[in-house]
Amino acid sequence: MTLHDFLEEKEFVKSVHEALFNILSLLLKKDMPFSIVTNVARVKFAPPLPENITKRFQSASVFELDGYTLSSARMENGALCFEAGFGENNFASLVSVPVGAILQIFINNNPLFINMSIEKPQTAQKNEDKKSSYERSLKALLNNPKNKKLLKE
Repeated sequence: MTLHDFLEEKEFVKSVHEALFNILSLLLKKDMPFSIVTNVARVKFAPPLPENITKRFQSASVFELDGYTLSSARMENGALCFEAGFGENNFASLVSVPVGAILQIFINNNPLFINMSIEKPQTAQKNEDKKSSYERSLKALLNNPKNKKLLKE
């Protein structure tokens, strides 16, 4: 198994997500200001942010949780949720960041946690599950000698 394979391993990804959830919960419980670096493509905004704001985001963007943003933060359904204002007019939005989309956690510009796990996209996982299901079905079919004759004809 390669390092890349290990970082994609379901058990490892699950363990990292649990660690992230626990660390974030503790930071919120202690009311400790922190920053997160996120895969912004997986972050949800309600209401959606205007394009003039989203075009400024990088693929990995930093969100600082302090003051009102920190006081509004909570863990919900495997995501860090908080209220924040964006842009010059402080456009208000509820931000929902799945724990797997959090790449790093910082306190006072010091790294606290780095997420090294590699989460496979849902569609890739579903295709892999379908493939393994197909392979299991084919193997079961071929294990019966009577079926082998049918496939040769």
